[in-house]
Amino acid sequence: MTTEKQILVFTDLDGTLLDHTSYSYAPAEKALQTLKKHHIPLVLNTSKTRAEVKLLRRRMENTFPFICENGSAVYLPDSDGDFVAHVSGSGYDGILSVLSQLRKDGFRFRGFNDMPASEVSAVTGLNTDDATLAKQREATEPLLWQGNEEELLQFTTAIEHHGLRLVQGGRFYHVMNQTDKADGMKKVADYYRQSTGRDVITIALGDGGNDVGMLEAADFPIVIPGKKTTLTIKNPAAVTAPSEGPKGWQQVMGPLLDKLLAQ
Repeated sequence: MTTEKQILVFTDLDGTLLDHTSYSYAPAEKALQTLKKHHIPLVLNTSKTRAEVKLLRRRMENTFPFICENGSAVYLPDSDGDFVAHVSGSGYDGILSVLSQLRKDGFRFRGFNDMPASEVSAVTGLNTDDATLAKQREATEPLLWQGNEEELLQFTTAIEHHGLRLVQGGRFYHVMNQTDKADGMKKVADYYRQSTGRDVITIALGDGGNDVGMLEAADFPIVIPGKKTTLTIKNPAAVTAPSEGPKGWQQVMGPLLDKLLAQ
């Protein structure tokens, strides 16, 4: 691997590194082992919460910075090696206050805060314990839209009027501040530039609308096909994997890593 640049891999989780149904990353294990062997940071960049990611990082033996809730919370190590949250915009309570007002205005939706853990489990496929972790939010609110398309456009405008944004993910719409996964990726890339004194090469993988910014900002964007639609990315370097989920992750990452490590 070239000594001038640091390779960084940023990956979405659900439907990308994790299978949409089983939540397994086993089909990507070979490429993951290559990353470990060459000490290449695997940065999880997800809509999931810190509580959810903490368990997955432990399972994967991942010790690198991570990004939660669609870029709204970036976790970087401090001088003691502990991960500290860098949260953008207003917190979770502010978002819930806006949504409460919009519901009174007649908009129809159901967010994680409205659902008991059993309902979050039912709509996500997570077990009840993991669904409880998914409800421990700090900066964004996933919701199921219950209105029609015209009302959705009005809702999006109302959200923006309150200084927030609405982003469509793989399963849910996400109400969040004016930040996204690309912002999170930039913060982590800047951290590595400053801490290593080297420039970086960014590889990004994702399958949902909330991954578009990250993919378009990456040096090597890899689109993972969705079950219903496949993203179109405004980046001439974009590659679309031949398969969904972790299988597609492996199919593209294997050859790409071989190429970059041979340089």
